[in-house]
Amino acid sequence: MSNKNFNKKAMAIGQVFIFIVAAITFALIMIFGYKAITGFLKSGEDVAFVQFKTSLETSIRKIYTEYGSVRVSKFTLPSIYEQVCFVNLDAAYDPELCKFDQAACSVWEDAKGYDSVDENVFMKPTAPVKIKVHQIGIDPDEGTDFLCVPVRQGFFNLVLEGKGDRTELSSVPSPLN
Repeated sequence: MSNKNFNKKAMAIGQVFIFIVAAITFALIMIFGYKAITGFLKSGEDVAFVQFKTSLETSIRKIYTEYGSVRVSKFTLPSIYEQVCFVNLDAAYDPELCKFDQAACSVWEDAKGYDSVDENVFMKPTAPVKIKVHQIGIDPDEGTDFLCVPVRQGFFNLVLEGKGDRTELSSVPSPLN
């Protein structure tokens, strides 16, 4: 009878050991799975940002020589961004920009024109790489030499007009309700 008792105890110890191994395996799968999923999401955001940067640079460069051409472009970027500011660095510094973007304000204040800096598009929060598009101007109807556009759900629209030597930017007028 004691032999049967011993077998039951050995079986219980074996089950505990299997349970511990299963719990450790499950924990490792959860940890590494979380890291992998987080890595995939980060890679996806990086790809989306590079696509946005390329699309923006191409759109502005493509239209500047087409004098009088006007296009409304829709841009997509990762949803972590709240705002995009475009600054005409050849214009006189305007401290009003500081209300919208401190980094852009600082760069513009120190700039000696378009050629002296390597960034004229500013993101909020700050972009992982600097963005400098071809020469831009801001539509006089905007009232400033910078244009800050809110990003909603990862999208924003921009009016691009070719001026021959630069691309003039303006916000898309809101439809009347």
